[in-house]
Amino acid sequence: MLRFISYMTPGFRVSLFDAIASALGADLTLESGASGPLPGTDPFADRSFDLGWVCSTSFVDLSLRSVRPSVQLVGVGWAPLDPDSNGRPQYFGDLVVAEGVEARHLEDLAGLRIGCNDPVSLSGYQSLRFEIARQNLDPERFQLTFTGGHRTSLEWLAEGKLDAAVIDSVVYSTSELKDRFTRIQRMGPWPTQPLIARSDLAPELVASVRSQLLESNADPKMQRELRLAGLDRFVATDDSHYEPVAAAMRSLTQ
Repeated sequence: MLRFISYMTPGFRVSLFDAIASALGADLTLESGASGPLPGTDPFADRSFDLGWVCSTSFVDLSLRSVRPSVQLVGVGWAPLDPDSNGRPQYFGDLVVAEGVEARHLEDLAGLRIGCNDPVSLSGYQSLRFEIARQNLDPERFQLTFTGGHRTSLEWLAEGKLDAAVIDSVVYSTSELKDRFTRIQRMGPWPTQPLIARSDLAPELVASVRSQLLESNADPKMQRELRLAGLDRFVATDDSHYEPVAAAMRSLTQ
C-alpha cells in the first residue's frame, strides 16, 4: 500500500484527502504543522512516505537540495473554482484586512500585525515576501506573525488579534468568515499545490497514480469533495508549471 502524507490540512478538508487516499488505495497521514517538510527534514529521502501533497515552495525546495532530488512531480494538481484561476491550476495569496483597518495597499500595512500561515507556505507567507521585494519595500517595516494555519489566521483576524492576514485564495473562498474582511490585494497567480512522489518510485506506478486521480474527476463523491473545497477538478501539470516559484525563490537569495 502506498504511504501518502498531506500537508494541506486543516486549510483544506480532511475528507478531500480521505477521498484521494481511497481513490489511490493509499494509507493516509495528515501533517498540519506546516505546508511541507521543514528545512532539514525530508520524509521522502528516508522513505517514510511514497506520495505527498505539499506547497509549491516545498516541492521546489526539495528539488533543489541535491543534484539527485528525493522527489518528483506526479504530474497532477488541482484547478480552483475561482474564475480568476481561468480553469488552470493556479491560485493567489489574498491579502485581507479586518473591519476598521483603513489600509488599502500593502505599504499601508507597515507597522500593523499581519498573520501568515507558516514559513513553508507559498500563498500564506512566501507570496507576501515576494510582493514586498517586488515593490521595493523594506521587509523590516512589516510585523509578521505565524499562526500555523490559514483558518487560524482568519480566526485571529476576527478576534482582533491581527490587523491583516495573507490567505490561500481557495481556503479564503470557503471560509464562513470571509464576508467580515476586505481583500485589498491578490498576489499571484501562483501554481497550486502539487502531488509529489519519491524520486525512486517506479515510473509505471507514478503514471498509474496520475491516471487514477485524473479519472477520479468523473466520480460523484470526488467531485463533491472538490467542490466543497473550492476546487473544480484535477488537471495534469509538469515541471515547467512550477518554474515561476523557483525563480521567485532564487531572487530572494541573490
